[in-house]
Amino acid sequence: MELEELLETAMSKELFASVKQPVLMLYYYKNQKEQDDVVKVDAMLKMFEELGSTQKEKIALPKTGNHVIGSYVTSKDIKSVEQAMQGFIAERIK
Repeated sequence: MELEELLETAMSKELFASVKQPVLMLYYYKNQKEQDDVVKVDAMLKMFEELGSTQKEKIALPKTGNHVIGSYVTSKDIKSVEQAMQGFIAERIK
């Protein structure tokens, strides 16, 4: 309950707008039926649009099959997670 209250009170449009660091948002989304069931994809996308960063990228990963996309225990496609992260970093450390 405390975490939910924190999210509802602290995670605001103003807070998201204050984020100026580069952001890579990776999330599980294949289609309307097969998508993250822990965090609403619509909420993630809304938050992403409200970020103040000029260097931001969002990538849907349809093959991961789970909210925890970076875990070898739960993810079915760690390779795509690694590639997305490496590409994002490489673009910014030229």
